[in-house]
Amino acid sequence: MNGRRATRVHRAGVRSTVARAWVPLAHDVGRGVLRRLGGRGRSPERPTFAEWDAEPSFSDATWVIGQKPGTLLGTAPMRLMGGHRVTATRMEYVTTDARGRTITATGAYLHSHQQWRGGARPVVAFAPSTQGVAPHCDPSYSMSVGMAVTLRGPVDIVASYELPAITAMLAAGMHVVLTDYPRDPDFGWQLYCDHPSGGNALLDAVRAARHIGLPAAAPVGMWGFSQGGAAVGMSLERGDYAPEVTPVAAVVGAPPSRLDEVLAHVDGSLVTGVLSYAVAGLMVASADIRAEILGALTPDGLDHFTADISTCAVSSVFTSGWRGTARWTHAGVPLGELLDDLPHVAAEFDARALGSRAPGVPVLLWGSRHDDVVPVAQVRDLRDEWRDRGGDVTWFEDRTFRIPGRTGANHFGPYYRHLTHHVGWLIDELRR
Repeated sequence: MNGRRATRVHRAGVRSTVARAWVPLAHDVGRGVLRRLGGRGRSPERPTFAEWDAEPSFSDATWVIGQKPGTLLGTAPMRLMGGHRVTATRMEYVTTDARGRTITATGAYLHSHQQWRGGARPVVAFAPSTQGVAPHCDPSYSMSVGMAVTLRGPVDIVASYELPAITAMLAAGMHVVLTDYPRDPDFGWQLYCDHPSGGNALLDAVRAARHIGLPAAAPVGMWGFSQGGAAVGMSLERGDYAPEVTPVAAVVGAPPSRLDEVLAHVDGSLVTGVLSYAVAGLMVASADIRAEILGALTPDGLDHFTADISTCAVSSVFTSGWRGTARWTHAGVPLGELLDDLPHVAAEFDARALGSRAPGVPVLLWGSRHDDVVPVAQVRDLRDEWRDRGGDVTWFEDRTFRIPGRTGANHFGPYYRHLTHHVGWLIDELRR
């Protein structure tokens, strides 16, 4: 009875922490939206997001020779919306992509000055969900503006919808390190849903943050939802990449463990634009893949692709929302179906699949029964594969009723609905 009471009290404390974190965050975000919609800071031409809020910037992604992964290349102070008693630093560092090439990446180290109750203060390696593949969609930038809107030209909206989770962790006294995910130096496109590259970049962000104040002995928790969930899952499956970064536990939510099935699932939904993000992430993988995809796309498909990858995730609903992609392909079939039939693309899908090895730490894996972005069947399959290989997997499934319209509400809604519970689970594991 006392154990159950302690758990209830702990959950109540986490809920209170989340609520307190939301108040300054909502104030800052609302103030920023009003300022931007009112035109303050706009230039006569369509403004860039950098013109709205001067933020630290680094050079474009480059190839790196002679530098070890995790090497810190540069830092700059950053503003964190809703962040109190936090020192926020944007950083550029070296990482390795899935093909073994060393490249630059960016991310952020958020050093909490809130009290941490119980043992050594931990750090959460945070892999963000899909924000968009354009540079101004990077989480280390969006967290400094909360929300930014431009109505001139194509509507574009920067929305930092990971801030509630990050702010709750910081308010609980945990440090947070996140990655923006690396970009291909030749094209400048994010290596989107390239799970091995994303997992490497997350671990290398932790390595880099140790050069700017993160204690090397800080226990490491991991957190990822959707795109981020797959990056965390891959980093756990490939635990030998950064042996000096030893996680204690991880929360993995709705990971796209089989990307080909996800692309077929979202076609024609409000979030059809993620197909363009996936295409960008595939095309930078190799010249062979690039040739296969470009040869299959119609001019209409190329137009949608170009529009989507230049705007952030919320904005893609205006360019591609609820549109099927059959008109994007010369074969007249949906893009996801066509990609799965291209041999080089299909091989790349296989290389990004999760489930070949079990994580070596306790994992809270969760999915949503009616998820309209990542099919729950593949998340359940991942649960079974990890357990069959000896993984310590706690399973949670959201049972929210199906919300009509294929809006993504059954994907994102459960994330926020169960945020308190999942943060609490991670706190419990990090206190052991």
